[in-house]
Amino acid sequence: MEYTRWGSIDMSAERVEAFAAQGVTRIVVSPTTTEPEQQRDEMSAFAQRFSLLGTR
Repeated sequence: MEYTRWGSIDMSAERVEAFAAQGVTRIVVSPTTTEPEQQRDEMSAFAQRFSLLGTR
């Protein structure tokens, strides 16, 4: 079963852990900029913070 919640791109590890404790399996975040290069940078930084790069 999948449980999706919206979150902010700058959410803390504690918030992610709280979502996981609630059974959340997917968090949807959006970049804060409209510039494609900066969007990639923001999303990559988020993925790095939570060790998500290279996983699928």
